[in-house]
Amino acid sequence: MNWVYPGAWLLPLSAGVAVYLAFNPQRVAGWKIGATGYGFFLGMLLTGMATSVVARTETTQAWKYAGGCLLLVLIFAAPVAWRRRMAAAPLPSASIARWMHVPLGILIASLVFRGWIVAREIWLRPLYPWDAWSAWAVKPKVWFLLGHYVPFVSPGDWLRAWHENVHTEVAWHYPNALAWIEVWFASAADGWVEPLINLPWLGLWVALLLGHYGQWRALGLDRTRALLCIYALGSLPLLTVHAALAGYADLWVAAAFGFSVLSWVRWLRWRDRGQLCTALICAVVLPWLKMEGWIWATCLLGAIGFGTLPRRWQSWLGTSAAVLFVALFPLGGLRFLCLHAGVQTADGSAAIPAIGPLALLLKLQWRSGALTSTVETLFAQPNWNLLWWLAPAVLAWRWRELVAHDWLRLPALLLGVCSASLLVLFFFTDASVWAQSYTAINRLVLQLAPAWVTLLALLLRDACWPGPTNDTVRASAPRFDPG
Repeated sequence: MNWVYPGAWLLPLSAGVAVYLAFNPQRVAGWKIGATGYGFFLGMLLTGMATSVVARTETTQAWKYAGGCLLLVLIFAAPVAWRRRMAAAPLPSASIARWMHVPLGILIASLVFRGWIVAREIWLRPLYPWDAWSAWAVKPKVWFLLGHYVPFVSPGDWLRAWHENVHTEVAWHYPNALAWIEVWFASAADGWVEPLINLPWLGLWVALLLGHYGQWRALGLDRTRALLCIYALGSLPLLTVHAALAGYADLWVAAAFGFSVLSWVRWLRWRDRGQLCTALICAVVLPWLKMEGWIWATCLLGAIGFGTLPRRWQSWLGTSAAVLFVALFPLGGLRFLCLHAGVQTADGSAAIPAIGPLALLLKLQWRSGALTSTVETLFAQPNWNLLWWLAPAVLAWRWRELVAHDWLRLPALLLGVCSASLLVLFFFTDASVWAQSYTAINRLVLQLAPAWVTLLALLLRDACWPGPTNDTVRASAPRFDPG
């Protein structure tokens, strides 16, 4: 490792922070921490995009070619962010009660210790020989070792084009964003050194926590509640597993979905157009991270569009959609709609546009075996701590908040639709085997988990609390036209 590798971290982070601040110049509570978290994520996306465009013929020197692009982004975005900067809003914040200093310090120290364990796990272990090793890392390793890009095609096309310079693998059709990010770090490390290539997963875990803390503070949570919620999010065992067993895309999807929801909530709350742009960017990049990103991007963009409609139109559209689903689902109408929408072929197999044919069959019938494994996954196994025990309790306790505030009700509706879609997938289709094997069910739930923690945190933002509250913060939160 040489001086280039630290620069491979600092340059994307600086460019990402500059881009985020150019869109969001408001200095509200937690803005520095939030900008750091979002900046790392956006910087990594910019890095992958630049590498995929300018470093295809020289993958071993990707840091030179893509680094120039990132430097240009930084040069142009930083002055814009500086010119658009706004003075820090006067936001009096309740101090942390003295009796909470020690407990909060212990919780944050435990997260730091957890991060150190994850770092050791990544540093001492080569890429774990599972999906990340057999699917996600194949393309970047081939491109880097060959020194240039080569296309990956289906096994059938590879057999027919055996004399051409094409390759194949089991995940030939997977999106390539993470592959190009790995190429960037491999070139900066001057070799395929897997610990150095996998460390960005730890960085993303940290960025996920920082971005959520900053946005929660901007949305009115006091420091105590925000720190407690950060511990609740950061201590989720499966979230840490996906940081330690680096190479999977699910952590990136969770970050993109969670950041998009957070920015959308800020737009719903304050009509901050910069946050709306950030939410749209995070939603649009989802298909570039993983195939199911198309589904989550569709849900997010549909929800954002739904949130722009007048209240009367929202009620009419929501009621119509619910009645249509309830009426058609028991009659197999969902298959009919899929068939005529081009999502399902005549033989019953799914063929989703822009994704292609899938092995999943849309034979909608109850799969009883999936119910037991789903309940065990969410409520009995140690993957989620007590998250899914607490979620229904908090919703039942704070349901009046959902009734009173559109900016809470609409995100809750989005998460309800996404969660219901997963239940339909696992309970009524052949994907039930993914639930019974405890594989995809955990990964897909992980992608929604940070957004669920956000909803619960916002519902609890002004719940009864001993000592000082954050009423003053919420009362004086800025209302401005960011244009």
